[in-house]
Amino acid sequence: MKHYVLFLAFTICITSCNKKQTFIYSSPNFEIVKLVEGVYGCIHKFGGKAICNVGIIDNGKETLIFDSFLSPSAAEELKEVVAKLGLSPIKYVVNSHFHNDHIRGNQVFSPEVKIISTSRTAELIKEWEPIDIEEEKAYAPQRFMHFDSLYNTYKGDTNAREYQQILMWRPYYETLAESYKDIKTRIPDLFVNNQQFFNGPARRVQIISKGKGHTESDLILYLPDDQILFTGDLVFNACHPYLGDGYIADWKEYLNFLESLNITTVVPGHGQLGSKNSINVMREYILTIENLANEMHRQGQKLEDAERIEIPDPYKDWWFDSFFLSNLKFTYSNIEEK
Repeated sequence: MKHYVLFLAFTICITSCNKKQTFIYSSPNFEIVKLVEGVYGCIHKFGGKAICNVGIIDNGKETLIFDSFLSPSAAEELKEVVAKLGLSPIKYVVNSHFHNDHIRGNQVFSPEVKIISTSRTAELIKEWEPIDIEEEKAYAPQRFMHFDSLYNTYKGDTNAREYQQILMWRPYYETLAESYKDIKTRIPDLFVNNQQFFNGPARRVQIISKGKGHTESDLILYLPDDQILFTGDLVFNACHPYLGDGYIADWKEYLNFLESLNITTVVPGHGQLGSKNSINVMREYILTIENLANEMHRQGQKLEDAERIEIPDPYKDWWFDSFFLSNLKFTYSNIEEK
């Protein structure tokens, strides 16, 4: 059965992996992984409209949501999950950066819920959301039709990578195609430009910005006592990151800072839960792209020569593989501009 059906039941499945409990909310958009009491990772499902990963953090008196998904309908489910888990009322939503898949769920939360970002991220959301939505209105319907056609005519193994790629991109473009009808951009109204604690009786919660990285301004959320880190898109796990809005030197320094923290669990912006090693793997990927771009430059190659370079073996099975070429071209262009 190809089409997903949204059931209203809420079931709990206990897994032995890392002694964590996995709460499976009956949604096509995401699954919930219990990290510790009161802290959950909401992990995007292929075929769903969450697109990014989200965190739910209850400090004992109030709940923070870290990022808010691409689809407002997926974000609506977060409110239901918090209620069914019996957590503290949602008081804050944190936007790690300005990209649409991390902020468009903002609109479903009541005006009493404060949206937190850096001041620069708020400016970037205000600047880019109208532009992005207008562009999506032009290109997204055609791309959705392409993947929808592949989806409806697919006859092969539904576990195959080819089919999983269709499941990954079809709902993304479907959501973008509807954005101009549904999105009411909500700009953050509370700013953390360095660091700030949002502590409660259950735990310390630290929101930190080191400035540029994946974008011009990125936030993380760190639970020092629980040793859990929500990274936004500073870390992708087994997925090619998008470097096109990034600042590579700053990004590597940001990753160095993340690695200095006392953490055992990393909730990346995309991909499954990781360990501290996920940070090092992300840095190695960026270094690999840099080395390839530098070698192209040393050999006097042109930008289009990047198209003949294959994805290195360690990253061949990563998702978002179409980002590899754009990442290489972006990095090469930065070298050329120096």
